Amino acid sequence: MPIRSCTLVVLVFLSGLAMAQPAAKAPDTAPCAAEKADLEKRIAEAQSRGRMLLRRELAAQLATLEAGCKPLNAAQNRAAQITSLEKEIGALRAELDAAQERLRALKDSPAR
Repeated sequence: MPIRSCTLVVLVFLSGLAMAQPAAKAPDTAPCAAEKADLEKRIAEAQSRGRMLLRRELAAQLATLEAGCKPLNAAQNRAAQITSLEKEIGALRAELDAAQERLRALKDSPAR
């Protein structure tokens, strides 16, 4: 059997399995909201302490949590990804601005 035919057979089989599964329940949003609030608080704390690597790791955890907590249609998922990336870019720009300011201050201070 050619590879394309095998792939088609597997896809048909898997789609049949997917159709046989009971409908998934809507996830309970209360635990998600609590975890989301906790992660957002920890992100803000990490950023205020200048721990940008930790902030990025927590932001990735938050994105994973948000993706798993609510089913999104394709347009909502795309919009959520755009918003997430815009937030990350803003945070990285703020981090860069802070680093540039520290560099300017170091260059402007007299050598000891």
